[in-house]
Parts: sequence; C-alpha cells; structure tokens
Amino acid sequence: MRQKTLAYMFILLLGAVYIFLNVKTAAAYDLSLQTGFQLDWWKDDKDSKAVQAHIPVKIEARQGDYSLSLLAGYASTHVEPSHGENRTLSHLLDTKVNFSYAITDRMPVDMLIGLDLNLPTGKTDFVQEELALIMDPDLISINTFGEGFNVNPTVSVVRDWGVWTAGLGVGYLWRGEYDFSRNVQDYDPGDVVNATVEVRYYFSPAWNSRFFGAYAWYGKDTVEGEDFAQPGRHYLFGAGLYYDRTRWNAGLTVKTVLRDKSKFQETSGGLFTEDSNGHGREFAGDLAYLLNDKTALNASLRGLYITDNDYPEGSSRFVGARGKAELGLGVSRRICRNLRYEVNVKGFVMHDEETNFPETRDARDFTGLSTVMKLTTSF
Repeated sequence: MRQKTLAYMFILLLGAVYIFLNVKTAAAYDLSLQTGFQLDWWKDDKDSKAVQAHIPVKIEARQGDYSLSLLAGYASTHVEPSHGENRTLSHLLDTKVNFSYAITDRMPVDMLIGLDLNLPTGKTDFVQEELALIMDPDLISINTFGEGFNVNPTVSVVRDWGVWTAGLGVGYLWRGEYDFSRNVQDYDPGDVVNATVEVRYYFSPAWNSRFFGAYAWYGKDTVEGEDFAQPGRHYLFGAGLYYDRTRWNAGLTVKTVLRDKSKFQETSGGLFTEDSNGHGREFAGDLAYLLNDKTALNASLRGLYITDNDYPEGSSRFVGARGKAELGLGVSRRICRNLRYEVNVKGFVMHDEETNFPETRDARDFTGLSTVMKLTTSF
C-alpha cells in the first residue's frame, strides 16, 4: 500500500514540475531559497521539560502567474518527563509541495487556484514509548512528525469595490491512510472540507479594518476499516484593525474558535456523539508592531485563553481552562540585493488548570522560549 502511494506521489510531483517548466510565458524564472534554524524549549513546575531543534528548507520558483514551492525539514525532539524515561526522536519531516496559478485583471474577480501535496517522508508507526514526543502545539512548533499522502486543491477569489475588498476561499483535503502507531495500524483520517471568508475596509490610505471567518467539516477517522472518531465542525470568527505607513505599521487582531461536539467509537461498533462538548471556547489576541527600514524591527504580544470544557469537574473527560501570554521581538535586514536574514525570539508563560483527559493531571505552569533564524536568497 505504501509503495503504491509513493508511486502516485512522485507521478503527481513530476507532473506538476513538467507543467510548470513548460508554461509559455515571457516572464523569467524567479528562484528563492530559504533555510534557517529554530530552537524551541519549555519546562513546567512539575520538572518536565523538552527541547526541539528544527531545520527547514524551502525552494520556490515563480514564472509569471505560476508558482511552485517545496518545503522540507528535519527535526530533533527531546522530552524529559517528570515521571518516566527520556525520549529523543531525530527524523525528516513530511515534504510539502504547492503549485498555484493566479488569474488577475482578466475577470470581474481575481482568482488563485492551488494544489497542495503532503509527501510522507516523515516519521509514523510510533512505538508506545515514542508517543510522549507528540506534544501540545501551544508548547512546541513541530507536533506532527508525519502523515500519509495528502492532496488539497483550493480555490480563492478576491474582489475590490473602492474602499472595500472581499475574499472567499474553499478547499478539500483528501488525507491518505498510514500507520499512526504500532497499536493503531491502517489509520485513515477523515477528509476535510474548509472555507474562509474575509472583508477589508480602508478608512484611509493608512487605516484599514479586517473581518474574517473560517469553517471546517471533518469526515470520519477509521482504523482498519472501522469507524474510530469524527471531530466536530470548527468555526472561527475574527476582526482586526491595522495602521500601515511607509516607515512603520501596527495591527491588532482578535479571534475566537468554536467547536461542535465530537463523535467517538462505541464498544459495540459505530460512533456516538459525546454527552457534552469536549472542547472549550478559544479566544486569542495579537498585537504586532513593525518598524520598516533597511533594518526592520518587529515586536508582538499574543494572548490565548481557552475555557474549560462542558463536562463537570469530576468527569473523566473534563479539561480545565488554559491561559497563555507570549512576547516576541525580532529583526530582519537585507545584507545585499539577493540576501536577507531574520532573527526572532519569543518567550511565553502558560497556565493549565486541573485536567482529567486524556489523563489526570494537576494544574501546571509552563515557561518557554523559541528562537528562529532565517536566511533567504534569490536568483
């Protein structure tokens, strides 16, 4: 099965490359290469800690309205739980390929047609002891080390009406089967249908506002052909206010995420809808500032609050509230015409209330630090 998937994967990739290289256009190829290094670290007040080093490599080619990009990476993750053995995993990550075609100034709306592929070059088929390396995304940058062969076609349209701009995007994510762990073989995650919408209003050349939303529907997850689970539908609503000048700009964004009840496997087979909503309501805010010059400076302040879920505190499925604050500082500079570097440092504090799911844990306090260095060159 995996060999057949890999064969399809490379056929599609070669086809995309062939189409891109044979597009008839007068524009020259623009190539860019980006690499760097990212280091994430966190610890909690129970003496658990983790560190992760990540090296991404991105290659992008553009010719006229067409673009083709490839993103690969390598990550090394080390976890030291307060109880249990230390675990380390060093492995390639999945490879992401994106092909897009932009249609502008030829129709009443501008359109972007995209095709995203996930190539399964990462780590799957975990042994039980390795599952501790899959951590919360609010703690670590890389928490998905590998999936199956995924195909995600997307279409986005944008229309301007003077001071108004509106955009709509739809996508369908087909997710292929893979072995998640030694105990979860032939795991087939459900497909995803998603849609996004955004409206911008420009008060003046400097000030503009943004209103946006997103919707996602998830199909059933199966294991060895049997229904396993089905996440509830996701809804996102947000708004932002931005000030943009030549020398500096700033923005404030707030959003909330709501999730429907999920479905889980019955002992007798099939799925049942959970009694209460296992997800709390999520609220997030982002305040960012950028000083533009030959050397650009940026600062950001982010806040996250997730309410406890709808189960009573004594329930085995109760998940307590979470609060997180993050401060980021960064600098970027163009060394020469075709070379630019960027350095960002972010620190956070996070508090989790008592939780009974997926395991019973006392309240915990976290501190963490993330350093990102990027180097981009173009040809």
